[in-house]
Amino acid sequence: MLPKNRVLTPGPTALLPEAQIAQAEASMHHRTDAFIELFQVVRKGLQQLFKTERPVITFAASGSGGLEACVSNVVQEGDKVICVNGGKFGERWLKMNQAFGANVVEIKVENGRGVPLAAVAAQLAMHPDARAVFVQGSESSTGALHPVQQIAQLVKPMSNCLLCVDAITWIGAHDVRTDEWGLDLVVCGSQKAMAMPPGLAFVSISEKAEKMFTSRKGNRRFYFDFAREMKNQAKDQTAFTPAISLIAAAAASLKWILDAGVDKLVRNAHELASMSRAAAKALGLELLSDAPSDSVTAVRVPSSMDSGVVIKGLKKQFGAIIADGQDELKGKIFRLAHLGNYDYIDTMGLLAALVAVLAEAGLKFESGAGLKAAQAEYLRLKG
Repeated sequence: MLPKNRVLTPGPTALLPEAQIAQAEASMHHRTDAFIELFQVVRKGLQQLFKTERPVITFAASGSGGLEACVSNVVQEGDKVICVNGGKFGERWLKMNQAFGANVVEIKVENGRGVPLAAVAAQLAMHPDARAVFVQGSESSTGALHPVQQIAQLVKPMSNCLLCVDAITWIGAHDVRTDEWGLDLVVCGSQKAMAMPPGLAFVSISEKAEKMFTSRKGNRRFYFDFAREMKNQAKDQTAFTPAISLIAAAAASLKWILDAGVDKLVRNAHELASMSRAAAKALGLELLSDAPSDSVTAVRVPSSMDSGVVIKGLKKQFGAIIADGQDELKGKIFRLAHLGNYDYIDTMGLLAALVAVLAEAGLKFESGAGLKAAQAEYLRLKG
């Protein structure tokens, strides 16, 4: 059999053909009317994706650049901040804040668990002087979802505290209502639900956040300067040379999303995630998370098996590239992605390939059980 390579990871995700074509065709200078018109489309489209009337700033950077922008603009040395650390990316928030000299209060969460709301409430009560709470919407390293909407209700009344959300694998896979929920800084990356290449970071900025960073002096930043970019991007320009071809790809991606509808993109991820969870259960496998995200499903392998066997088997036999666990989870889980340009056939094909690899590795299960369960779940959701 000749395998056809397929990227089926939670980022970078499978590329949208329209975005690839738009990127290849982009040929313009960024200080021209053609770019201004293109960037205007992207700016308006991002507001619809984020469900906000406030500015959504674009940086030429990975998603982590957007995260650092949040820290560098609002956190000063010695500031107290609260960081939810439930995995690889929660740890990234923590390390970024430490790098900028923040006094970090860590809420450590077991891998695969959503942060208990009571734990956040307790830390806010103990530290009313906290400048910000940093949390993931979806912790993609563990496939877990955090209760961001409820956390926002705790932070919103605090005039000197912001809620900063890593939504990189949250937007497009879950309902995210930036303005309605009072989310202050929300970060997304181009290579996730938007189904385009890496290289752009997007940050929505609330009025509360703007007031904080414009009133404070001495923050260490230059390229990632919110105030400078807000001023320039309000004129459909960027302060520095933008990634022009990626802006063109973003315009195509946003057209695809908005033509279908943001809620439909979210629904698609939910259906694929539900199918995958049903299949895993039917195969006798356990999920890592007790609050599973719809962006990615993290599946435990039996203690006698290394997840590398599954990942290598899928790549070698079927050209399917999925994600391993990270750090202490490496070899213990594999992760199946659902956000962006994935559909029913992608998921059913991957699950069929997974069944073959698991059977070859010696796992015992009823023949056809995984696919039957996935299909039954799809039909139930469609019914």
